[in-house]
Amino acid sequence: MKSVAVLLAVVGSAMAEFPSDCPNVTVIHGVEDKWYDACLGLQYQKDAATVDACKAQCYSNMNCSVWQFVNDSGLAKCWSGNVVHGCLSRANDKALQSFERDLKGGERIQHGFVKVVSVNENVETLGLKLYTESTGTEDEKVARCKEFCYTDVTCTVWQYGSDGCWLEHAPSNIKKGTKEGSDWAKTMVAGETIEHTCPPYVEPAGLPWPWIIAGIILGLLALAAIIYFLQKKPKVKKTRAIKTTPKPEPLPVITYFVPQPTVLIPQTSVVQTVPTYQPVTTVASAPAYQTTYAVPTTTTPLITG
Repeated sequence: MKSVAVLLAVVGSAMAEFPSDCPNVTVIHGVEDKWYDACLGLQYQKDAATVDACKAQCYSNMNCSVWQFVNDSGLAKCWSGNVVHGCLSRANDKALQSFERDLKGGERIQHGFVKVVSVNENVETLGLKLYTESTGTEDEKVARCKEFCYTDVTCTVWQYGSDGCWLEHAPSNIKKGTKEGSDWAKTMVAGETIEHTCPPYVEPAGLPWPWIIAGIILGLLALAAIIYFLQKKPKVKKTRAIKTTPKPEPLPVITYFVPQPTVLIPQTSVVQTVPTYQPVTTVASAPAYQTTYAVPTTTTPLITG
């Protein structure tokens, strides 16, 4: 009983900072990118009868890293889980070809995010589980070992050595300490100590549709107002008195009187006789003609001066 209590305490501490529901999900591989892992060790999910339902139940389960929806002998089935083995994605045989035909959907996913605490070298971590990989190059095997730990929220350490990939997985395989300079540590190729985190989910920023719609409406209203004023007949302007600002009164001009000398200029009187004429009628015998003559009269002097 004491050992069980210790094990539960260790598992609890490993999951203490990771919530039971983390909406941040990263797709590592999918059928869309030609991923046909045909993994064994998954569990049948009878309540998930469609591809979307199979995917949704794995996304909501923090202990699910792989889901596959397969048409098994005419019956569609959902398989999902975390501890997998015998994946055939790197084998080229008839079983894989048959599985590819029957696979309708599937993904390997990562819940939350991963923080690398330390990169481990020449140190062996005890208590881990061995994951045997029989295909692929050594670099591919190392990458898959790392990927297995990143997609398991209970895994906080992974290491790859001469005999393959070792992973932590709760509750069965919890790390129990380290040993430096051991025979296995001398053959170690790569390894990390990591931490799984799940920060608050931030919804991806989209377009500000309320502001865009409001801007379109205001633009249409402004366009309608412009069209209305362009079609409106101009009004006859009424003249009205223009108020003018009175000019300031000029400063008084001071006139200085300067006496001028008086000069008398004598004027010459000129008397000019202007002749005047008076009509005179003369009577003669027949043939009688009446002749009019101009007879000068008394002149009237005009005096100018």
